[in-house]
Amino acid sequence: NSALADTLTSLPINLKKKGSYVYDTTSHVFLSFYYQAEGNGETPESKDSLCVDFFNPKDSTWKKVWGKPGYNPSAADTNFRFAKIAVLDSFYFDSLFKFRFRNKATLIVSLDHWNIDYVYMEKDFGDEDTLRADVCMAYKPSSFLKNYSTMPYRQYNSSEMATTLYNFFRSNWAGNQQARYKYRVYEKTNFLFEEDLEQFNGGINGFVPNGYFQGIQAHSTITVTPFAGIPLATEDSTYFRFEHITNNTSGFSTANDTVEHILKFTNYYAYDDGGAERAYQLTNVYGGKMALRYKLNVADTLKAMNIFFNPVRDGQLVQGSSFRLCVWDGNGGSPGALIHKDSLVYPKYLQGGYNLSPTYKLTTCLPLNAGTYYFGITQTTDQDLQIGFDINTNHKDALYYDIGDGWTQSAIKGSLMINPVLGCTEPPVGIKEIVQQKLFSLYPNPAQDYIHIKWLGNQEDILTIDIKNAIGETVVTEEVKQHQDIDIRNLSSGVYFVKATNSKHQNVIPQKLIISR
Repeated sequence: NSALADTLTSLPINLKKKGSYVYDTTSHVFLSFYYQAEGNGETPESKDSLCVDFFNPKDSTWKKVWGKPGYNPSAADTNFRFAKIAVLDSFYFDSLFKFRFRNKATLIVSLDHWNIDYVYMEKDFGDEDTLRADVCMAYKPSSFLKNYSTMPYRQYNSSEMATTLYNFFRSNWAGNQQARYKYRVYEKTNFLFEEDLEQFNGGINGFVPNGYFQGIQAHSTITVTPFAGIPLATEDSTYFRFEHITNNTSGFSTANDTVEHILKFTNYYAYDDGGAERAYQLTNVYGGKMALRYKLNVADTLKAMNIFFNPVRDGQLVQGSSFRLCVWDGNGGSPGALIHKDSLVYPKYLQGGYNLSPTYKLTTCLPLNAGTYYFGITQTTDQDLQIGFDINTNHKDALYYDIGDGWTQSAIKGSLMINPVLGCTEPPVGIKEIVQQKLFSLYPNPAQDYIHIKWLGNQEDILTIDIKNAIGETVVTEEVKQHQDIDIRNLSSGVYFVKATNSKHQNVIPQKLIISR
């Protein structure tokens, strides 16, 4: 059954006067907006609805002034529709006027969605004013990474950079609109560069009936790698901020000209953009499996998975259902041999915001060499476990499922919200230390071909230097007295740990070494 679900209420709006102008019923004041049923979410049924209420400051009551029953848009009717509501009654012309949107929907699940855009309240609004002279971006810009929305910083290399950008522009005016597009790149708050990619010489025609303009995706300059010549930072994480800017001289709203995209380099992989428009499930399948393909460029350790369970069913029933974190080999192009199956865990829902992904830690860290793996879950329940599904990105080619008759590639467009978390906080296996002593220095760090080791203890001591990779394997061993260069040209880029020992010092804390070429 449908019931009151969500409300979106405006701040107080002064409809009494502006400067010397006094509003009244002859001012032709209208509230206007565009609305869309479903979008990338779920269709509102006829018993659902979207409504608008006006607030009467005189008696502190709300009155419904507009409503739209739910409907199922056809494939040819995904457009936003226009609505406008006249402010007619004199009691609304007050300094404390407000309006609100509200909807009726099924409350126990995340369903029955509406989108709202271009909300304006203005006077002297004519009956013929149904369009906006504005060119804007209709969807999120594509990621600057070729395969992912985010990835661990130590796993990044130049081959991960996308060679093509995708943006979808929409002109909300009936006629031709002149516009241009450019983007700016920042590392955190530091400006790096700007690329002016396209002047739309022919202009952009109105969305109806011409649809979205996709002209920049074939532009040759987009193949320039944005990070070319930018050295990787020495910290374990950072982020880059991209401003996508489009403008036209007759633009209706300059505030609508820029979309900001944050590209994070942290400690986890993700295909999704962090938002779950829908959910993905295996229906009533005990032992069902879901897995996502990810590629490690250097050896690392898996310590957890972030998994977002979309709250679209009975929460208590879902939270009482168990599953196991699993990792499969990926050398055959689909999930292969089972590498790891962890202990039973249960879905969790986090409070305090939307789309918050709980972290499910492995019982012990799992060392992984460079290569392709599939990370996912095996259900130990026949309940439907709805995992968040992002519709704004499409990586169905990386998603596989097994309902008992072998692995099958998903045919549903989107990205599953299972994110492997890499990099254990403790040193890798075999280099745990009890007493933390810093008795040697190494530089440069990050390094390319050589590192210099300087012993800070007794200068007569002979020191054994072991360089271990991320999974604890010793890849270089050298004996050092006082100070010495060590050749690392045979080691690939990545994170290493340098340990120094001798007969007197067995518990010297290892130091992290980053090799970056």
